[in-house]
Amino acid sequence: MKKGFDIIGAPFNQLGCVTTEQNTVDGLREMDERSWVGLTDWVQVRTQRWASDIVDLGDVVVTAEVKNFIDNGDKDKALYNYANDLKSTLLNSYQNNRIPITIGGDHSIAVGTLQATMEFYQKEQGKKVAVVWVDAHADINNSLDSNLHGKPLALLMNQYHHNEWNIPTDLEVKPEDVYYIGVRDLMRNEFDLINELNITNYDMPFIEKHGFNTVVEILIAKLEQDYDHVYLSFDYDALDGSIFRACATPNVGGLTAREALHLVHTISSSPKFVGADFVEYMPELDENGVSKELMIKLIDAVWGFRA
Repeated sequence: MKKGFDIIGAPFNQLGCVTTEQNTVDGLREMDERSWVGLTDWVQVRTQRWASDIVDLGDVVVTAEVKNFIDNGDKDKALYNYANDLKSTLLNSYQNNRIPITIGGDHSIAVGTLQATMEFYQKEQGKKVAVVWVDAHADINNSLDSNLHGKPLALLMNQYHHNEWNIPTDLEVKPEDVYYIGVRDLMRNEFDLINELNITNYDMPFIEKHGFNTVVEILIAKLEQDYDHVYLSFDYDALDGSIFRACATPNVGGLTAREALHLVHTISSSPKFVGADFVEYMPELDENGVSKELMIKLIDAVWGFRA
């Protein structure tokens, strides 16, 4: 059966160390002088020439209420409210038998996307869902220090015991179902928590030792054997920051463009694939447009086009 995809914009970029009011999703959608392609035009190519089923649903907007929370310094409530709005949009996609591709925004949006995924598949259907988290950072900071965009997995796993955060137990992401790819910049408490919870961590030293293709093969074998579904959450800063610097936290020594494309295409080719996030890309920091072209190519790989 042909897959149908919904593009969902989540231009919520208020919880990182560099914030912006600019709509980061529109920066991908629109053509500009730095790049030969825009996502909107590329969707037309895939739908009209290749008969793909791709619909851009527009953005889950940042409401006045969410903006007010941000302005008053209550970022936890801002994220809680925005995540609930985003969750509702993804649930609608799932109910319509679609695959949501959510484009951020900072990585905190995963609090909404993954709660929707867990509600639809884990809570309602009793299915087992794997989460592949591709990132330079573990995003499992369970302390009050630092920014919320570095804490979404801690929140989703109920490891963040602050400010009244509590994910319903039947929507929790279980530590044993998380698979890190490309991590190389940890806080000490994150390092300790990964070891305490025994989270699978294919970090850059592991990739360097075993080779990227082998790591992908190991991952896919595990996903195919043990899970009903898989969700991909891809942070732009997983890429090698010496080349790809269009984000708030570029980190040298990450994935190459070819490795990232191979990973995304391989995971999304699985019949168990149910959705993806692409986050942290900031168009205003993309000096030559190369990062925009790569982000669009990564999304294109989700739709099945790798050649």
